[in-house]
Amino acid sequence: MVPPSPSAAHSTAPRGARFDVSAFDLAEAATAGTHLRQAVVGAGSAHAAARRLADFFRTGLVDRHGHRACAEVRVFLARSTAGLGDRTDPDASTDGGRLVVREFTAGDDGSRAAEVDGPAAVRRSAPVAGPSGSSALLRLLRGAGLWPADGDDALAGEIDAVLLDHPAGKPAEQPDQASAPSVPSAPSAPSAPEGAGRLLAFGGPVRAGQWFAVTLLVDQELPPGITEFFRPVAHSARLALLSADEPSAEARLEASGALTASMEALVAWRAAQLQSAVEDLRSTSARLRRSEDELRRRESELREEAAVVELLQEVGSALAAELDLDALVQHASDAATRLSGAAFGAFFYNVLGDTGESYLLYVISGVDRSEFDKFPMPRNTQVFEYTFRGLGVVRSDDITTDPRYGHNAPHHGMPAGHLPVRSYLAVPVISHGTVLGGFFFGHPEPGRFTERHERLVTGVASQTAVALQNAQTYRREREAAMELQRRLLPRLPKVDGIVTTSRYLPAARSRGAGGDWMDLIPLRDGEVALVVGDVMGKGVRAAAIMGQIRTACRAYAQLGLAPSEVLEQLSVIVDDIAPGCITTCAYAVLDRHRARLRLAVAGHLPPVLRDEQGGVRFLDEEIGPPLGVGRRAYPEQEAHLAPGARLLLYTDGLVERRSRPIDEGLHQLRKLLAGPVGEIEADCDSWLDALAGGQHDDDIAMLYVYRPEDSARRTLAVTREYPPVSGAVPDARDLVSRTLRAWGLAHLANDLMLVTDEIVANAVRHARTPLRVELRRSADRVVLEVTDSSTRQPRLIVSRPEEFGHRGIFLVDAIATRWGTRMIDGGKVVWAEVSTS
Repeated sequence: MVPPSPSAAHSTAPRGARFDVSAFDLAEAATAGTHLRQAVVGAGSAHAAARRLADFFRTGLVDRHGHRACAEVRVFLARSTAGLGDRTDPDASTDGGRLVVREFTAGDDGSRAAEVDGPAAVRRSAPVAGPSGSSALLRLLRGAGLWPADGDDALAGEIDAVLLDHPAGKPAEQPDQASAPSVPSAPSAPSAPEGAGRLLAFGGPVRAGQWFAVTLLVDQELPPGITEFFRPVAHSARLALLSADEPSAEARLEASGALTASMEALVAWRAAQLQSAVEDLRSTSARLRRSEDELRRRESELREEAAVVELLQEVGSALAAELDLDALVQHASDAATRLSGAAFGAFFYNVLGDTGESYLLYVISGVDRSEFDKFPMPRNTQVFEYTFRGLGVVRSDDITTDPRYGHNAPHHGMPAGHLPVRSYLAVPVISHGTVLGGFFFGHPEPGRFTERHERLVTGVASQTAVALQNAQTYRREREAAMELQRRLLPRLPKVDGIVTTSRYLPAARSRGAGGDWMDLIPLRDGEVALVVGDVMGKGVRAAAIMGQIRTACRAYAQLGLAPSEVLEQLSVIVDDIAPGCITTCAYAVLDRHRARLRLAVAGHLPPVLRDEQGGVRFLDEEIGPPLGVGRRAYPEQEAHLAPGARLLLYTDGLVERRSRPIDEGLHQLRKLLAGPVGEIEADCDSWLDALAGGQHDDDIAMLYVYRPEDSARRTLAVTREYPPVSGAVPDARDLVSRTLRAWGLAHLANDLMLVTDEIVANAVRHARTPLRVELRRSADRVVLEVTDSSTRQPRLIVSRPEEFGHRGIFLVDAIATRWGTRMIDGGKVVWAEVSTS
């Protein structure tokens, strides 16, 4: 129901009885029937009741906007003429001479019914006619079973409702005016408006010999099943017409029962319809759920694909940019293991040692390396041979059932304690026909590796091959540059009364040799020359100029020239051999007997002096221009270098970086020298780590000089070399224990043996060439140094509870006064310093 339209005219329908035909349903059918019967209460006759019915439908049926829905409403009543004689209604017409028919049409204002009679001259025999084609409507109703056929005992069907096409009726022919001049035309109902919709009709027998029909011309779309909902309305209309003629109790009871049965049938039909709708909804919901699950599955697949693509892009970029071999192979192994979905993976790769001999190394991903340390390197068994020879990819759903598995002694399969492997995938890494290594992946469940996994890992293997070639080329070029640098730089001689050390580090990302150098030149009368310098540029040219300048410097030093005179001569040389090449130099002469230091600086950063009391200052009082400006005098300054004092000469790579101003680097260097100091090798390493951290943009050269307070206390040292096998660990422990007891430091033996265990074990694990163990005692310090060929640096890494690696380095950190790593040509030095007090 809808609220009444404010523009609706007076109606016999109860106030508010408005029904939207576009949403006519079960509730509307019941309510409309009730209001319909109320509308005809007190009508007094069937004719009056028919008028009220016409008005009810005209005003009570509305569209969704509250406007009248029916363009035309007609109500037909008919009675049989059998037995009526002269009692036939004089105002009614007959249908074929056997039915008395009366038609009621709602007025435009809905206030009365319009009555249409046949022509007066033929009122008993003329058919019902009007401008809208009443005869045509009756023929439609008769064809639909709602109107009786001709005959005194004509019968109509059951009460029913149908939807018909409206006839395009024309006005019926009027009688000849000449034969009946005195008969006026009967009023007619208005014609159907243009564009009107379907004709909704319902009716049937009222009682024996009486019939009714209602036609509603609705000018809008009607909902599906509208006739089902109007059948109870038709029964209500019949009951209303019957009640107006004071029927018998039996007739009312029969009509009420028919109405009830009609409502029950409608309820059952609607319930079945709703049940079907529920089933359809369930089916649709199931399809939607399946569609949603499919969308989620596809979204998950797309996300996984996006993650794979992102990982492949990340791997490609990382491998292309990585030049450190150890970092490269670990990154490649980690990425390939993730892409394959393996429980664990390994990458075995070949490297060349200093002697040209090939070594097989490996990295592990997915599990701790300790899971494999106890096993020997794999051999060319029938399973591994296919990969190590580069014959192709091996992918097996269950390697234990492979015919190539288990034929080689002594294990005939996987050794005892090996992680379980069922699914197996191995991909060789090949470049220009040379096998560089191979990826190996395992999973304890069978059937885990697919063709897609194989393609992904093969792609990573191809990228890894290119990256390995780049890294190995970089390493060869860098090692060649370092070898050239080593040949050009001196080995510092030992000088009584002072302890010295030096460092040279090429730029972190540079392949070529540089122009930085340092030198220590013993002179006559116990003096020693200390030199550090820097030739601008990189490559062979800078290294060649540096070698010439260094040779000339040594020659001028041997002549006994003062520092200012040496720089004056070098300036002339530079101007001659490399005009326009900026070269800086700091040249000092130390007189050990007088503790006097004479210094001249040519455009170089000033040396830094830490006196015996711990005071630190830069020797920057007199600094001249760089070398190469022709012959000119350089200023000279003096400083006191008493026993216990320390002097550091360095190049700008130590304190200058792109991300840090040089003044900030110099300030940090001053703070480091003013802090705790100890054994000079350890000092150098810790300062390099703090200032450069492996990210230095330029070459670094350092010359560090220390005057011990008691020169008689010589530095004691013991050195041994061991092969990179597990037996090196107990041998090194025994060396440390015996040496400390010989030095009277037995109380340090247990602690230093624990430190030796960890550092030597790490070296054995990663080294590919013999390692060197050195133990030194200097003043109140003992230093352990282990040199190996690996560039992998130990780090303080917190292990997960299920892992057993990375714990020993925490022991070193707890025992040692300080420890660190020093990168050298062909490897690294891991050192730990312990106080003797």
